[in-house]
Amino acid sequence: MDPQVLSRKSNLCLLVLLALFLGSCGWGEYGDGKSNDWTNRLLSWEPKPVEHDSENFEPGTYPVDLIFIDFYQAFGGETKLGPAISIATTTDGVTKQFTEAGMMMFDPGEPESSRFSFAPLGLELGTSEGELLGKAYSTGRIIAGYLVIADFLEEYERLGGARFVGKPISEAFYNPDKGRIEQYFENLGFYQLEGESQIRLMPYGAYACDRNCRNQEPIAGIPVLQSVLPDSFLNKTLELSLPFVGKPLTGVHYGTDGRQEVIFENIVLVAEDDSPEDVGIRPIVEQFSEYVQSPTESQNSPLNVFYEIDGGMGFDVPLYFVEFLNANGGTRVAGDPISHIFSPEPGVFWQCFTNLCLEFNLNVEGEGRLRPVPLGVEYKDKQYDRVIDFQSSQTLEKLETKVWERDSFVSSNDSQEIHVALYEDHKPLTYFEPLLLVTMPDGSQRKAYFQPSDENGRTSIGLAPIDAPNGTLIAYKVCVFGIDGEPRCVGDNYLIWNSD
Repeated sequence: MDPQVLSRKSNLCLLVLLALFLGSCGWGEYGDGKSNDWTNRLLSWEPKPVEHDSENFEPGTYPVDLIFIDFYQAFGGETKLGPAISIATTTDGVTKQFTEAGMMMFDPGEPESSRFSFAPLGLELGTSEGELLGKAYSTGRIIAGYLVIADFLEEYERLGGARFVGKPISEAFYNPDKGRIEQYFENLGFYQLEGESQIRLMPYGAYACDRNCRNQEPIAGIPVLQSVLPDSFLNKTLELSLPFVGKPLTGVHYGTDGRQEVIFENIVLVAEDDSPEDVGIRPIVEQFSEYVQSPTESQNSPLNVFYEIDGGMGFDVPLYFVEFLNANGGTRVAGDPISHIFSPEPGVFWQCFTNLCLEFNLNVEGEGRLRPVPLGVEYKDKQYDRVIDFQSSQTLEKLETKVWERDSFVSSNDSQEIHVALYEDHKPLTYFEPLLLVTMPDGSQRKAYFQPSDENGRTSIGLAPIDAPNGTLIAYKVCVFGIDGEPRCVGDNYLIWNSD
């Protein structure tokens, strides 16, 4: 007998056998009957942290969202920033989460190295100053008109300077009521208790969260539990039916293409590019090459429906898969077929579409026999960690530094100005504080920090006159430091020239 004929007969027998099990598959039970129970489970679900300083969360604390976990740990985790005291929420494309010491933010619209930051809660909370201490300190650094005292300066620089701590918004002062030295910055606040050397962070986040996101019940000011999913994602989930999409594996976060998404067991929901309030289904299956096959001619079987893809070639889809899909949105939800029926293991049969795969399992009884394949788990393993890697986003590999002098030459009696403009992917970098290294005529080096770069990525610094012979070349370097501490430097020079 012709092998192709034999193969077709074998497939037909297999399809008839599978069809006999259709009555017990339970596909029709994925309806509204369980919708309310799944809705309650969805609304009460919270993501588990990848790592946290404590396995048990105290009342009023929450897991750190996966998108922030690397960022959180890089700044000292719970020891430094305190526990997370709210869930992560997304507004106008920016994801935020409160910790005791501040509010973490992720904005995919910023240059890559500036997407993670702390919110300027200090500006909202205001400051009150007691006995000013600036005059009592001979060392420190003036930033934005305020002296960051030496006791705080090392911690300020360790935490990333103005880039993460923000510019100072007060002088250092002594707070007699609390017996400590305090200094306020835009994003974080520092204090040091009398008789201690340790620098601690003030609870900016707790103050702000008390006012904005905590309930007013007398028992503790615990953050109100909010729905994990925004309305647009929640409505789409309920439209598809929760047992069909599977349980959520993540909250709302940003995919590698910058769009908001939520990963479920079986599918991935994603916000549309031009209309973020509209939510669709991400076509994830083509990322798994082992599930993609070439179209063929139809088998012309009454047990199949043929979906033509191109030029008479396509895929046969068994009727029981077609009926299941039709009850759950059809190819509008699943996408076009991209594979034939195949068996990943004995007694198990799959067919894949652009958005999901379906499984018929002869080894299972009841409603679990016919179901979507939990590809969301594989997608999460492949894609999710790439989005939240804070350390890799701070490499400054795409940094562009432009340096110029006010004058190409100055006399030994005149000052000089060095100007810097910082860009990443042609976008200005704000709040970066470059370091200037100047080589003096005797070979020694002097260093000074620029003021934080402005909204245009620009900053400048003045140099005092340098007493040097006519024709002396003054070399200098401007260096920018990433979170890894490695400098990215650009060198230039100017001339000492006395015209008289």
